[in-house]
Amino acid sequence: MEINGIWSAWRCFSKNPELATRVLMNTAGATVRESNPVRYVLDLEKAGYLEDTRTLAVATAALYTLAFAVMYLFIYLTYGALWF
Repeated sequence: MEINGIWSAWRCFSKNPELATRVLMNTAGATVRESNPVRYVLDLEKAGYLEDTRTLAVATAALYTLAFAVMYLFIYLTYGALWF
């Protein structure tokens, strides 16, 4: 994975977050349960996404992790001041 692939994956996430989340869930689901990964690749091609699906899944997971960490940090640091 190179940095340009991650930036293009985040660009795809900003255009269509539902598609990127579906790629993440299908990629994680394909490793957990034995399913046919060709089905969701064909769905992605119909939706217009022809880039690397693994890079998109990893970048989407990193983006969700970053968003969750920032949200948790905000709640943790402002608990005493804002949450009474």
